[in-house]
Amino acid sequence: MSASTNMPDPGDVPVLDWLDVDLLDVDPLYQRPEDEKRVAKIAEGFRWDRFGALVVAPKEGGRFSIIDGQHRARAAQLHPSVTVVPAVIITADGVAEEAASFVGINAKRKNTSALELFFAHLATGDEDAETVRQVCERAGIRIPKHPQVYKPGDCIAVAAIQAIIGRRGAMRARQLLEILAKAELAPITATHIKAVEHLMMADEFCGVIDGEDLTATVLAMGTAADAEAKRFAATHGCPAWKGLASTWFQRCRKRRRAA
Repeated sequence: MSASTNMPDPGDVPVLDWLDVDLLDVDPLYQRPEDEKRVAKIAEGFRWDRFGALVVAPKEGGRFSIIDGQHRARAAQLHPSVTVVPAVIITADGVAEEAASFVGINAKRKNTSALELFFAHLATGDEDAETVRQVCERAGIRIPKHPQVYKPGDCIAVAAIQAIIGRRGAMRARQLLEILAKAELAPITATHIKAVEHLMMADEFCGVIDGEDLTATVLAMGTAADAEAKRFAATHGCPAWKGLASTWFQRCRKRRRAA
């Protein structure tokens, strides 16, 4: 069977080589944080037939940035009998291209989160990721890179933020997200975002409640609203976000629609 003439250019052919484990680095700008338990497990059960090749890119000083396989590489560095590892050496002109390769390799892997991919896309200079960052910054929302303890205004629901920007545009999305940022939720979830969008944009609610009044309601109810919303959703067989929207609406100050 003949090859299609419409096939994309595959790029430069990579080099296969064995590299000194002490020459391998991880760039935290786009890589996920190291999972020490995972590294220890790989090191304890280290076997070449399960190792595979790393994907790396050359950097200054004869060193290499790990694009794929950082946990295997770290395990190899800890193993007393391992001094070199197999690697696929690709061409990448700077961090942005390294991050783009990381995204390409990990985008369809189930163990790579939307949050990790967002920061990788951001490192590549991706316009959509940069729009998300700017919208959140202007709304007073922080997207923590390695969330452990959430602070008021933190949000890792990047997919929900991207979706609301796609539906409403950057300016309107910023206004809607600002309602939640001022309510000091920790964290702001996809459920919160969908509920606010429904209350402020759906025809049945539009003009009945004000953004500042909704912020005050969310702030006053706090986490108690989540429990009420779950009961409402279970009783009425609706999504959690719709149950939350109803819960907030019942407590929020109502305004007369303009004639």
